[in-house]
Amino acid sequence: MSFLDDRSKQDFLVYANSVIKARAIPSVEDNLKPIHRKILWTMYEDKLYPEKKTTKCASVVGDALHYSPHGDSSVYGALVRLSQWWKLRYPLITMQGNAGNILGDGAAASRYTECKLSPIGMLMLEDLNKDCVEMKPNYSGEQMEPVVLPSRFPWLLCGNNSGIAVGMSSDLVSHNYTEVAAAIKYYLDHKDCSIADLMQFIKGPDFPTGGMILNGEELLNIYTLGHGAVKVAAHYDISKKGNKTLITFHDIPYGVEIDSGVKAPLKKLVLDDGYDVFEDINVEKAGPRNFDIKITLAKDADVAKCLEILFTKTRLSDSIKINNTVIINGEPKLLNLKQMIEYWVNYRSSIITKIARNDYGKTNHKLTVTIGLQKCMSDIDKLINLIRNSSTTAAAKMSIMKEFDLNDEQATAVLDMKLSRLSRLEITELNDSEKELEETLAKLKSIIEDENIRYDMIKKDLDEMKNIIGKDERLTEIHYARPIEGVLNDKPLVKEEFRIYSDGLHNTVGLNPVDNNLVDVVFAYDVKNIIGYTETAEMRPITELGAPLIGAAAKDGQTKFVAVTANGNIKVSSVSEYKFTKVNEKIMKLKEDDKLIYAAFCNDDDYIVLFNGERNILKLAIKDLTVASKLTVGVKSGFTSVVAAAVVKDSDNLLFVTNDNKGKLTPVKDFSIDNRGNKGQMIAENTTIMRKFDAARESIYVIPKQGKPIIVSRDKISIKSRTAIGASLTTRVVTTII
Repeated sequence: MSFLDDRSKQDFLVYANSVIKARAIPSVEDNLKPIHRKILWTMYEDKLYPEKKTTKCASVVGDALHYSPHGDSSVYGALVRLSQWWKLRYPLITMQGNAGNILGDGAAASRYTECKLSPIGMLMLEDLNKDCVEMKPNYSGEQMEPVVLPSRFPWLLCGNNSGIAVGMSSDLVSHNYTEVAAAIKYYLDHKDCSIADLMQFIKGPDFPTGGMILNGEELLNIYTLGHGAVKVAAHYDISKKGNKTLITFHDIPYGVEIDSGVKAPLKKLVLDDGYDVFEDINVEKAGPRNFDIKITLAKDADVAKCLEILFTKTRLSDSIKINNTVIINGEPKLLNLKQMIEYWVNYRSSIITKIARNDYGKTNHKLTVTIGLQKCMSDIDKLINLIRNSSTTAAAKMSIMKEFDLNDEQATAVLDMKLSRLSRLEITELNDSEKELEETLAKLKSIIEDENIRYDMIKKDLDEMKNIIGKDERLTEIHYARPIEGVLNDKPLVKEEFRIYSDGLHNTVGLNPVDNNLVDVVFAYDVKNIIGYTETAEMRPITELGAPLIGAAAKDGQTKFVAVTANGNIKVSSVSEYKFTKVNEKIMKLKEDDKLIYAAFCNDDDYIVLFNGERNILKLAIKDLTVASKLTVGVKSGFTSVVAAAVVKDSDNLLFVTNDNKGKLTPVKDFSIDNRGNKGQMIAENTTIMRKFDAARESIYVIPKQGKPIIVSRDKISIKSRTAIGASLTTRVVTTII
């Protein structure tokens, strides 16, 4: 049994290694699996160029089987995928006939369809005839095929690809070419750039089926780690159809088919689970590609609840995995965004170098021959007589080498040239040719030796490819539940306070990854100087990627520091108690079952307002609270539970939102000053959110549980008394206000 066990383990490792390297995981150079590369190579050999006519897919599949040991159905399936716009953001094959559709219908048989390379597919193969990539024998050893493609087009970043191997998988998502090209150009000029810098250009994935990414704030973390998941939902409109409501979805998350992902689960909801609020579903063609999914609701249906059901029970909302695992030098490796750009740039630079070296050798040969011919032109009659009087070709070569001082290469070229051509040569023509060849050699040498020249060539290529692609608008919207001012557009953070949520600051663009337990508030002085506070009452400096921390200080004469816990403890301390250095620093002591929920700088003119999550607000004057040392637990506020707090002035407004999405502004001065231990003042029933409203802001962002974030203009929010009901903000369930 020991022998069998060892042999089984050994064979399984061989199998696993083969699946990883030669089947399921794409190569870093061209982001292609072997079967896709074999198909494209076959079409290149068959000269199925974009400007040519299409050819029967059955014929292409037959030719591809010379390189693939798999059956024709698997080869045809891979070929079809390379042509489907809903599978690839930039298809590599143009197909005539029925190639299937996003509904879930399959393609017609290969005998009924035709194909050729798309312009982008041709870009992947360009320069393949210039001996710039390694070739290998096919499985039978009878023909040669490329190990990787030259990949002039940055398919590593623009092409969707996924594969499941043994013990690992790969899920590369597509990005917008225009954004990718801009990021590559920036990288070429700023090799020391951060991932956040690159995200000024590459905003996030751009899926061929559109949709909207709901957790854009997590993209920095995903691009830094090389893996993660984005939450994508379909765009929709709500309209009236008589006395009924019609919800129209205009796109769908990537990888979802309408029939299996939407229609089938909705049918199950109605027939099996009794959801009779959904009366009808109709799918209509909308333009050359997409379909509109129209769902009719019953009269008086709760639209917000129906949307929640649709987004949770069907695949109109889906999580898309990102896992940038590729094969590098025969081994699988996980890459972050910058590494992906770096590897593609280095690969293209090596391809350009190989082409230049090959051209240098050919040009140098032409120059050598030209110089040899120049020597022979001094006495063309003698040359002809030497050749005529020689008994053999070898003897002729030796004679002219000796007589005209030629090397072997030059003598061979002279002997190989036709006499008619030799007699027509003129010395001026040869001199001009020599000058041109020397100039070409100098250019080629500079390409080989100077990296910056190759980078300029890559930039030029990127611009030329943009012209080939043409209109290239982003298809996928990106929404941020936690937008941070200034980071995405490379402007400095000049905001004294900004907010994050329970996921932690590690998901925000431009900042170092940190632990997940940062609380709702951090203080920002500029991009190099940010202080955050954790639930465990620890003060933690966070800096911009690569930037030094330079210390912190309270602004505008703020001399005090207030902290509030979930169990209602409150503590005011002096700013001078804190060092604000790189060393993590405790803000206050916490009991075992308590956590910090709010911390802020303040002064004696300020108030701290607390919300207990029910119907009570407590307004305490900072000047009335005893100043304690930083390592005390503080004092009881009067509330045993606090869900939100804010440092405010009487001139500020508080924003309140109820669980039925009604919002209002209430002046802080409407609340009387409480003493610690009071029960607080009543506000409107069912209030769930309290936020300080910045008077300088013209609008607020409402983040629903599902669907597109909504901007609510300031003039839509009325100022009302403590107990009054506000106006409706949205029909959708509000989870966050920013």
